Amino acid sequence: MGKNVTFIGIIHSPYKTRADAPSQGKNEICEIEIFKEFEEGLKDIEGFSHLHIFYWLHIAKDFTLSVNTPWDDKPHGLFATRSPNRVNPIACAVVELIQRKKNILKVKGLDAIEGTPVLDIKPYISRIDAKSEARIGWLSEKNFLKPRIYEFKTETEWTKEKKGICRSPNKPDVEIGCPPEFGGTKEYWSPEHLFVAAIDVCIMTTFLWLLKKNNLNIISYKSNALGRAQMVKTDFVFTELEIAPVIEIKDNKTKNKIQNLIIEAGNQCMVSKSSKCKVVLQPSIKAIN
Repeated sequence: MGKNVTFIGIIHSPYKTRADAPSQGKNEICEIEIFKEFEEGLKDIEGFSHLHIFYWLHIAKDFTLSVNTPWDDKPHGLFATRSPNRVNPIACAVVELIQRKKNILKVKGLDAIEGTPVLDIKPYISRIDAKSEARIGWLSEKNFLKPRIYEFKTETEWTKEKKGICRSPNKPDVEIGCPPEFGGTKEYWSPEHLFVAAIDVCIMTTFLWLLKKNNLNIISYKSNALGRAQMVKTDFVFTELEIAPVIEIKDNKTKNKIQNLIIEAGNQCMVSKSSKCKVVLQPSIKAIN
């Protein structure tokens, strides 16, 4: 049994992508535009300081029933999390109503991105909605309003000329130096090569994580990466990286899913998202049968 839903409006937000949007909303002002045919339903809404906003997560990814969250390392059931990737991609937020002007509501505390469709609005009634005795399950052991912070430590020691050694606990030493382009020699790992490799490796490991989440397998993975650095104004900077993974799979049945996952890996790669450099992903999926 099913029923089509009707959108009553659209959200105008300073957040343009999922990466821009903060978890659970911040203090930025968003506007909710209610379609004219539903404007009459806003009568008397100004009397409420806070509202429940129900909206449709229109760019949500495929859901999994076991979810890893930002708050700890253990997977939890989808319905025991706030993951945006759901069976029915519906979200709800409690927002502060700042102003109503005809069919436009200005609100604070909404984490939706630009263009998100609105499903419904209800007034927040503290005597009904606030539950001071509510238990918060596995989150009771976590500082869940403060996401995990990871630290990655390295040590660099100069040895001679333009060469050195890079170390990190429990890892083999890496001999490093300037590239030939900047007066070094070609046999050492340069920071430029390490930068390109960092994004290349991050995309691969993110892809492997997504494969595991989706219970998919591949036969092999190999990629070539090329970074281009050039003068921009007064500085040499990386302007573009090309990553070309070649992925072998058993047959074509999973080809489209594998293709989508490697593209998603490129979008989710933490290292590339931390860089201003454009990353061009050019995957090739090959079935060996």
